[in-house]
Amino acid sequence: MSGMDSSRWELIIQKIPGLFLATVIALVGRYLATWIPNLGGVTIAILLGMVIGNFFDFDGNYGLGVRFAEKKLLSLAIMLMGLKLELSVLGELGLSAIIVIIIMVFSTITMGIIFGRLLGLSPSFSILLGVGNGICGSSAIAAVAPIVSKEEEEIGLSIGVVNLLGTIGIFLLPLLVHLLRLEEASSGLMIGGTLQAVGQVVAAGFSINDKIGRLATVVKMGRILMLAPVVLLFTFSSSDNNSDSKGKFSLPGFIVGFFIFSLLGSLGIIPETISNFLKSLSKVLLIIAMAAIGLKIKLSSLLKQGPKALIAGLFIFLGQLLLITFLIKLML
Repeated sequence: MSGMDSSRWELIIQKIPGLFLATVIALVGRYLATWIPNLGGVTIAILLGMVIGNFFDFDGNYGLGVRFAEKKLLSLAIMLMGLKLELSVLGELGLSAIIVIIIMVFSTITMGIIFGRLLGLSPSFSILLGVGNGICGSSAIAAVAPIVSKEEEEIGLSIGVVNLLGTIGIFLLPLLVHLLRLEEASSGLMIGGTLQAVGQVVAAGFSINDKIGRLATVVKMGRILMLAPVVLLFTFSSSDNNSDSKGKFSLPGFIVGFFIFSLLGSLGIIPETISNFLKSLSKVLLIIAMAAIGLKIKLSSLLKQGPKALIAGLFIFLGQLLLITFLIKLML
């Protein structure tokens, strides 16, 4: 066996403990969901992961496998989720949903700038909070940061605050759509149009039912696609046009895969037996990924983030919820 093959096997072996842990938590979550169906396996897996992750340190032998589950398995789960999406779902959202997405993204960024500046945060910090809340959390912050900020502290704090708010939103949004008595399409639009990360949207949406989960995911994909014009906007508006400050944008592979699988599923190209297997696999991978995300949520560290940044983030998130509630009532 060559040195390259040996190191590859070592890397695979190193991922096994964390992947096994996330899988066990996911299976327990799925079992408990039969007893608590309203909560759902996805949400239970996150909660179990959070409890276990905050009592024990899994960064050592478990770190590689947990990171693999939360990133790679989640991406694969979302791609395969496209098989459950029929093109009629996109039609159900329609032009109104597209308009709402555009308004929400740019309004959230604007709110970030306004609230951040009112609380004394730097312009770049305020933009990062707005972009993270408005588009796709950590990924959006990472894409825009090279353009607007060179401060690692701002980038780290922005990601911490956005992740904390998204974690709260996983449990808040299903309750809110219930209290507002929203229809399924409106519920998917609210969840997909406000929560920060794809995993959070998936967790909140599918904790209610599969249709709302799929609708919310489609809306979230629309928000992620807004990253391209936003990056271009800040690139062109930035006064610093050096090559080191220009953001590089590439469409995430899981988004491309999601729409490819949705097209294949809608056209009936994939045999039904294989399609059903892949749909089931998507559910399993999704719960494993959610368990891994739960393991990495450290409430103690997130709650220690800067008070001003946290307050600004809360104002942004509340502004998002108020705005999308108004838009839903107005347009849908």
